[in-house]
Amino acid sequence: MTSRTPGDDMDEKRIESFDDLFEPFGLDEEPDTPVSAPAPAPQGQSSSVVCPSCGTHNPGSNRHCEACGARLETGPLPVAPPPLIRATPGARALGVLAAVVLVVALFAFVWSVLRDDGSSDVVAGNGDNGTTETSVTTPTQVEELLPSVVSASSQYDNFPADNLIDGDATTYWNDKGLRGREAEITFRFFQPVQIVEIDLLNIAEAEKFTRNYRIKGYQIVSDDLQVPISGTLEDVADPTAIRIASLETTELTLRVTSTHPATSYEGQPPFNELAVAEIQFFGSSGLLTNSPLRPATHDLSPGC
Repeated sequence: MTSRTPGDDMDEKRIESFDDLFEPFGLDEEPDTPVSAPAPAPQGQSSSVVCPSCGTHNPGSNRHCEACGARLETGPLPVAPPPLIRATPGARALGVLAAVVLVVALFAFVWSVLRDDGSSDVVAGNGDNGTTETSVTTPTQVEELLPSVVSASSQYDNFPADNLIDGDATTYWNDKGLRGREAEITFRFFQPVQIVEIDLLNIAEAEKFTRNYRIKGYQIVSDDLQVPISGTLEDVADPTAIRIASLETTELTLRVTSTHPATSYEGQPPFNELAVAEIQFFGSSGLLTNSPLRPATHDLSPGC
C-alpha cells in the first residue's frame, strides 16, 4: 500500500480548482445549433501545385515555385509581339532616291508636253471673213550651197579652180604639175552657212580619170570648227560624200594629204597634174536669203 504524503493532497486540490475554470465538454450530447458546412473555396483559386523540381506544394495561382523558383507550368511560354519595323539609313536613302527619280520623270514629262504644244500647229482667227489660218512649223530644208569665191594653191589658166563650182562635171581643175603635193582649195561663202555634206566628183571620162592624179587623203579646216576633219576617198569616178557638221561657216579649206597615182592609158603616158571635176556643198543657210542657192541634186537622208 502506497503511503500518501501531504503534498499529494495539495496537488489534487489544485487540479480540481483548475478544472472548475472550464465548462464540461461532452461528445455524447448534440449541439444546440447545427454545424454549418465549410465555405467552398472561392472560384478562381485552384488547388495547390506541386513543383516538378523540388516537390514543394505551391498555391495554384503561382507560376514559379516559392522554394526553388522553378517554373510550375509545363505549357509553352507566351510569345511576345514582334518589334516594330524601324527604317534603317539605307532604306531612308532608297526612299529619297526613288522620290527624286519620280520628280525628275514627272518634270521631264511635263516639259515634253509643253514643248510638243509649242511646236504644234498654230491657228489664228481672221476677223474680216471669220475664217482661220493654220501655220505649220517645218524643219530646215537641206539645199545645195554655192560658194561665192573659190581659190587654189596652184592652177592652170585653162583649168582654174572656178571649174569646181560651175555645175559642169565635164570641166575640171588641175594643179600646176605638182602631182597634188601640198594642194589646197579654199571656198568662201557670202554669209554663214551650215554644211552637212561635201560631195567630191572626179573626172568621169576614163582616159582623163586614169592619166591624172586623184585625191586620196584629205583634211578639212573650217573657220567655225575647232578640230579638222580628216579621211580618205575611194578611187572611183562616182561622187564621194564627206559628212561634216558645221554651224556658221564662211570659209572652208580642203587640203590634199595623199593622192591616187596617175597611170598610162592605152599607151598614153600619165600626167603630172591632180584633177578634180566638181566639189559641191549641201546644208542650210537658215534665214540668210541673200546667199546663192541651188536645189539639191540628190537625197541627203541618213543612210544614203
